[in-house]
Amino acid sequence: MPSGRGWRISEDDLDLLGLRYAFDAVVSSARVGVAKPDRRIYEIAAEHAGVPMDRCLFTDDRLENVEAARKLGMTAVHFRSPDDLHEALAPLLDGGHGPVSPS
Repeated sequence: MPSGRGWRISEDDLDLLGLRYAFDAVVSSARVGVAKPDRRIYEIAAEHAGVPMDRCLFTDDRLENVEAARKLGMTAVHFRSPDDLHEALAPLLDGGHGPVSPS
């Protein structure tokens, strides 16, 4: 989830918004002591989700973080607007079961 531009979304925020169910895992860099774009934060996220890197969708507003995720095999979306994320998720949101394509 994007955390730049001076804002962060916490687990409590997700609970308040009723969105906690939408994520397999939430990894806080403050809690694990590793920050993006360090490869370990992506590995920790995949491990917490219980899936290989190529089954993860990563979104961020900082291109360097998106590129780091892609290099590790994640599907990664450079978040500049909600349309970016919607386009990447459309196959899943529309009931399809096809792969999410990176932007």
